[in-house]
Amino acid sequence: MEKDFTRTRRVEDYAEALGYSARTLSRATLAAAGLGAKEFIDRRVVLEAKRLLAHSDRTAARIAGHLGFFSATHFSKYFHQRTGQTPIAFRDTVRRHAAK
Repeated sequence: MEKDFTRTRRVEDYAEALGYSARTLSRATLAAAGLGAKEFIDRRVVLEAKRLLAHSDRTAARIAGHLGFFSATHFSKYFHQRTGQTPIAFRDTVRRHAAK
C-alpha cells in the first residue's frame, strides 16, 4: 500500500497486486486492523494529506496532484467527507495550534 496509495485508492487494484479478490483483502484488513480495505486505504491517504498540509507550504492543488487526485475540487470533497474540514481549514487549525 505504501508504494501505491498516491496512485490509486481502489481496493481492486491492491487486491489484484496481491493476487487476492477485493473481498478477501477486505476480510484480511478487517481481521488485522478492524477496518475494511477501503477505509484502510482512505485513512492512509488522509493521513498523508494531513501531514503535507501541516508540514509543507504546498498548495492544496499540488497536494491533490501528488496524492493522485485529478482535481483540487475532488480532493477537497474527499478530504472534507473524511475529516469534516476542508484542507485549508485543517491547515489553518493546525498552524494556529502550533503557533500557541
